Amino acid sequence: MVDMRPYSQKVHRSLLNRELMAGIPQVGLLGLIVMSVLFLYILRMYFMAVPVIMLYFIMRFLTSNDPWMVDIVLGSIQQKDVYLP
Repeated sequence: MVDMRPYSQKVHRSLLNRELMAGIPQVGLLGLIVMSVLFLYILRMYFMAVPVIMLYFIMRFLTSNDPWMVDIVLGSIQQKDVYLP
């Protein structure tokens, strides 16, 4: 059991941590699977397997300290840079 500050009772750490698949968030894993299917099977660009594997290891490194980092990066990429009133 882990003593967490916001809770008055002890809360197990597994209830507070984010669930990751293969060490990365589900959105990142789904993106990698879609990219690999698109490039490797549909377009038959087999050399694109190297960047897909590199992206996997980059995402895994980013989530080693902060499990929300990949979602933060993807959210900031999707945000508009210019906001109109």
